Amino acid sequence: MATFLALYRGDSVSAAKLLALSANPQVVSDFAARLLEETGREQYRDPVLKELEHGRQRALQLVKSGTK
Repeated sequence: MATFLALYRGDSVSAAKLLALSANPQVVSDFAARLLEETGREQYRDPVLKELEHGRQRALQLVKSGTK
C-alpha cells in the first residue's frame, strides 16, 4: 500500500494546486508523528466521534511505524 503526503495551496479546496508530493518513508513517518503529538487533546463526548478519533490515531501510529 502506498503512503504519501501531498501539499496543496489555494483560495479553496476546489481551487488548490499541488505544490509538493512525497512518498519518502521518513518524511511520511515524521509527519504522522507530529500529527500524533497534536491528537488526543480534544475530548469527544459523542461516542461516534470518539471512535473515529481512536481509529485516526491508530492509523497514524501505523504510518509512523512504517507498517504496511
